[in-house]
Amino acid sequence: MGRRKTSAAERAEQAREAEDHLRRYLAGAAPRLRWLRDEAARSGGPTPDRLDHSRDSLVPLWTWAMDRFEERSPDQPLDRVEEGLGRYFVPRGATLPIWYGRRAVQAPHFWSDDTLALLDALVYYLAECLLRANAEARWAVFHSDWRNHIDENQPVLTGFGEPVDLLLPAMNLAGRVHRRLHPEQARATGLPVAAPPDLRDWFDEIAARAAVTGVPPQE
Repeated sequence: MGRRKTSAAERAEQAREAEDHLRRYLAGAAPRLRWLRDEAARSGGPTPDRLDHSRDSLVPLWTWAMDRFEERSPDQPLDRVEEGLGRYFVPRGATLPIWYGRRAVQAPHFWSDDTLALLDALVYYLAECLLRANAEARWAVFHSDWRNHIDENQPVLTGFGEPVDLLLPAMNLAGRVHRRLHPEQARATGLPVAAPPDLRDWFDEIAARAAVTGVPPQE
């Protein structure tokens, strides 16, 4: 049986929900960034004065953060969720970021609550770095003429050529840390493991897209 087409009313409701999600997501930025500064200062990471949202802050931040990733206890019960074509697990009783499960790829249930909070904070931090580096950058809800686009109704940063969904590459960085914790998997797949320049390289890749559209990144 083919997939049922979404009606105009359903699309409008999804768009309203996406705008509300963006507002709530942005409202969480300041508390999570405070948490990041406090957590780094408490556990030997960069001091608050070094977390100045500059490009130079990204290597020490990621160097510290890589060692903070921890996997969830395998004994914690998981609830299976099926939504359309998306299937993922929700750890029972967990405290999860607002974006968890909006897409199946955004449901890395194997990371601990603290690690998901750290990943959440790193995305907010990188976003703030990019917003300060590019005066044209803005948060927005992504919409596409392409049916079932992976970023449809998701928060993105504009001002970098194509809109930038920061959560998808964040999942890739987390995957590199996972391979760092399990070197046998890294050897078997040949895929890269996490390294100190990763977060800065990600910033550079995104910031370079602004330069080609005529908006030079700010120093």
